[in-house]
Amino acid sequence: MKSFFRSLIYLKPYRKRLILSAVFVVFIATLWGGGLGMLLPGMKILIAPEGLHGWAWNSLSESKLNAKLVRRQVSPSMQKQYNLPATVVQVVRVNKKGAAQDAGLNANEWIVGVATATGTLAPADYKPAEDMLRTLAVTIPPDQATSLYIFNPEAVKPANAFRPLSITPAEPATSAQLLGEIATRIPEPQTREERFPLLVYLLVIVAAMTILRNLLRFFQEYLVQTAVFQSMIDLRCDNYNVALRLPVSFFAKEGVTDTMSRFVQDTSELGRAQNTLFGKTLVEPAKMIASVTMALLISWELTLIAMVGGPVVFVLIRKFGKIMKRSSKRALESWSHMLAILEETLTGIRVVKAYTMEAAERKRFFRVNRALYKSQRRMARTNSATSPAVEALGMLAGGGAAGGAGYLVFNGMMDPDMFLAWMACLAAMFDPMRKLSKVATRFQRGDAAAERVFELLDREVEHRVPSAPMLPRHKTDIVFDNVEFTYPGVEAPMLKNINLTVKAGQTIAVVGPNGSGKTTLMSLLPRLLDTSKGQIRIDGCDIATHSLRALRRQIAIVTQESVIFNATIAENISYGLRRPHPEQILDAAQKAYVDDFVREMPEAYETEVGQHGATLSGGQRQRIAIARAILRDPAILIFDEALSQIDADSEQKIHAAMHEFIRGRTTFMIAHRFQTILEADAIVVMDAGRIIDVGPHAELLERCELYRLLYQTQFRNHD
Repeated sequence: MKSFFRSLIYLKPYRKRLILSAVFVVFIATLWGGGLGMLLPGMKILIAPEGLHGWAWNSLSESKLNAKLVRRQVSPSMQKQYNLPATVVQVVRVNKKGAAQDAGLNANEWIVGVATATGTLAPADYKPAEDMLRTLAVTIPPDQATSLYIFNPEAVKPANAFRPLSITPAEPATSAQLLGEIATRIPEPQTREERFPLLVYLLVIVAAMTILRNLLRFFQEYLVQTAVFQSMIDLRCDNYNVALRLPVSFFAKEGVTDTMSRFVQDTSELGRAQNTLFGKTLVEPAKMIASVTMALLISWELTLIAMVGGPVVFVLIRKFGKIMKRSSKRALESWSHMLAILEETLTGIRVVKAYTMEAAERKRFFRVNRALYKSQRRMARTNSATSPAVEALGMLAGGGAAGGAGYLVFNGMMDPDMFLAWMACLAAMFDPMRKLSKVATRFQRGDAAAERVFELLDREVEHRVPSAPMLPRHKTDIVFDNVEFTYPGVEAPMLKNINLTVKAGQTIAVVGPNGSGKTTLMSLLPRLLDTSKGQIRIDGCDIATHSLRALRRQIAIVTQESVIFNATIAENISYGLRRPHPEQILDAAQKAYVDDFVREMPEAYETEVGQHGATLSGGQRQRIAIARAILRDPAILIFDEALSQIDADSEQKIHAAMHEFIRGRTTFMIAHRFQTILEADAIVVMDAGRIIDVGPHAELLERCELYRLLYQTQFRNHD
């Protein structure tokens, strides 16, 4: 869970919302517990003969005497034989170090009479249980001695069955006092029919508590979700900043779709886990604590028995969580593979259709989709097994405790209404536990997603020297000094022993067979790739130790595959410049012959070109890319066969414009056309990552066999 907990750092700026939501959780739990607490008064009103007030007097009497007391019906024969009232107070248990123990009161004895002062009680003073409990609870103050008349039903001789007892009640507990205060302020019903208004009042209170609890729950969930959403935005922004600074070799090796999947699917999964943490993981435990508290107040012994399955549940959830993490990571990787196939197929849909590869692409997609399904099936199996397993264990433990409670009820040691209220609290306790069992698996899924997200965030970015000196605008020369480059994860170097000096203002054509390293060599100059060995110096300055931004701002690149963004034509031409003047954009567009086709568009330079310039032809996209380079006014130009998609008529016009534009600028051209190399001051011939010859066209034809072969097979046939 290390990666998941690391993601919580992004919630720190929004901690006030989370703190406020935690406060709401406390109130929610209190209201939940209060709602459960209303069950027992409701049961007393509906079921118990003594009603709400009788329960209050019983609780106060128990607290004063520190003993467990219950009402007991006396059989008619015993009433007649011993002159007893119809109901008595039976002592079920005498607690240690209490008033009852100090006075000598024993378990299983009956209290048959109560006096407000010490003295002798006569049979005429015997009262029903309700009257005796009311006297003990209300009339007799704490720390004042009083007389009880005790009857022992197990006495052998009737003469020994009765005995007087002097007792000094103690100060009752706060909860009992509060219950007594409430009871004294409510009129005591004299009949069962008069209890109905009390039930209505109780239901109104429960309804108000429920409405308030759900209102607080709304605000709590809203605060948590907005905080999580913003933390995910911050995390995506940080990852985006890292992605922009990753070397080109990373995307060449890992691909773009895997990175996109980490931004979309993985961060969404992580956000759901964070939301669960501050949502269910705060609310449900709080509700469970409130339920346990109420259950303990009713019967702590039975509640502890019901909780014996807790350690087993913990071990089970931990095991399921590990399985879920492995399955979730595989599923996220399958998502990435599926997105890669979608991107490849839909981007190249023309080729797919032209080569009738629909069936093959369908099979490829179905294969990856099935792999995703298998991972999701494992997740579903684990997720589906967690809750039933926890619920079964909870039912077994709860069933055992309920059996013990039933024994107490049938033996007169627990009131049926208290049993029902305790069972309701037990059910309320296990419901949050069941929900929390799924929370653990959700965390493991979030942790798997967090690992993938932070794998990207922790990637080594392009090397930037802190406080690096600015690189002056290029004026003298560019030197490749014993340069070598090796792609990550590859043993053999792509470029070896590259030594080349280019004077400022020269035009250099780079030629060679496919895979000879031409594009890799040109990628080293703007540091799209960093050299493994050697140096590249511009005017004597090592580009690796100077400002990367200053280096790239004086270089313009036009590639064979034009990169056009989903923006207006004007925005694409001015890409890379903060506030270009409209006249400058127009001038660059005219020089690159963009203005010819833009004039025919209804919105002219404000025309949206669509994703990847979908509304433009290949030649139009190429002209926009050239206009972008012209507007940048660079000192160094890199062209990777920039005119390959231009029609013949436009090519001649652009050649004239380019001839004027490259004057005084150092230009590198990866050439595939004869006309391009003829314009060069020197031609660099590459093969297998090495420079094998440098010189003008005529000399290379005479002395370089590879160049002669390239001329015969490529350049001459292209023009």
